Amino acid sequence: MFNRKIINYLLEWKDKKERKPLVIRGARQVGKTSAVLIFAEKYFKNVINLNLEKSEHLSLFREPVSIEDFEKIIQIKFHQKIIPGKTLVFIDEIQNSPSLIKLLRFFYEEKPDIHVIAAGSLLQAKIEREGLSMPIGRIEYAYLYPLDFFEYLRAKGEIELLNYLKDVSFEDHIPQGIHEIALKLFYEYTMVGGMPEIVKIFLERNDINYLRNIYSSLFTSYSEDVYKYSSLANSKYLTHVIEQSPLFAGTNITYERFGGSSFKSREMSRAFDILEKVMLVYQVRKTNSKNLPLIEKRKRSKLLFLDVGLVNYQMGIQDSYLNLKDLNDFYRGRIAEQVVGQNILAQFMNSPPRIFYWARKKPRGSAEIDFCLNKKGYILGVEVKSGKSGRLKSLFSFGDLVENNILIRIYSGELKKENIQYSGRNFSLFSLPFYLVPRILEIF
Repeated sequence: MFNRKIINYLLEWKDKKERKPLVIRGARQVGKTSAVLIFAEKYFKNVINLNLEKSEHLSLFREPVSIEDFEKIIQIKFHQKIIPGKTLVFIDEIQNSPSLIKLLRFFYEEKPDIHVIAAGSLLQAKIEREGLSMPIGRIEYAYLYPLDFFEYLRAKGEIELLNYLKDVSFEDHIPQGIHEIALKLFYEYTMVGGMPEIVKIFLERNDINYLRNIYSSLFTSYSEDVYKYSSLANSKYLTHVIEQSPLFAGTNITYERFGGSSFKSREMSRAFDILEKVMLVYQVRKTNSKNLPLIEKRKRSKLLFLDVGLVNYQMGIQDSYLNLKDLNDFYRGRIAEQVVGQNILAQFMNSPPRIFYWARKKPRGSAEIDFCLNKKGYILGVEVKSGKSGRLKSLFSFGDLVENNILIRIYSGELKKENIQYSGRNFSLFSLPFYLVPRILEIF
């Protein structure tokens, strides 16, 4: 089990005065249960671990219960008392028990001194399908994604490099030797991906060939999950999107006939929305806003899949990494956009991300940049590029039109901040190596 960065967030939640029961959302197999159990072992005397995928646990809570009855059931079943401040109550796969979803409200109102964490990989989809409702205002959410690059370095034991990259100033020069080490490890991470089980076995075996069966099993489990939150009539659309989405990761998509199918836009749009709720895909919507708020233009989306390792497996390209020189030149930059995108998503632990791509038609040509997001009143424009600054025409067009902008290039080159003149205007450009993407929200 890996020491994930969400554990620090959980510690902050534990010590908050106005604490509410916490619901952790994330796709299946991203490490929700492991993270909570590591947290519980470090900071609590004991943990009540209810796994509602186990029939013996689920059968206890099929009917509505009061908190008093809940505590009695726990004491008899687990031979433990719930001690405020010392016991963590962990309800895993809570979507399987509507009665315990309702009980979260009463933990907040009647027993706020009890620490309660719930998790669910299919939560939002089940809520929508079965008409369940979460106790609004009585709970808070956290979000967990596959390991980002910094978490991968920690899992790999590269602590000195990790500490250096976390502390280095954006004004500093990174020695070429460190740059090459970090970039090589980032490419390795991009090949393997950030799914915890995959990372664990790769670090044990150091052989990508041992991972193929696990990638396959993950896809199988995601396809089998479809029947848990969808009708039989809709399952074929969801299965198609799960199978085909990795092949289009990092590209703009249209719903009509997606993936070479005969399916109509309505069915595909619905399938994508459901899979976005269970966090298997993320649709980067278009915006052309010049100032805040960023307004979504829903016509086309850029697709990100859950994890770059799964994308590589489904595309059959993992062996191509062996002699990789520049990620930007790899599969027309699509893999670079996928891995950068998922690392940006992973920085949003306490709120749903709102990440766009920016595109605008102009009388003298169009402009499009890969990612656009709001941070502390600034609008970050992010281009995943290689080469010289002069190739960043769209990014400078964005800077010319958008108020309170910060221009960022993600690439395989060196860390630097520079002032560049383009079309008679001066722009400040941050050039960030791939391996510093987990710090992108720190640029101000």
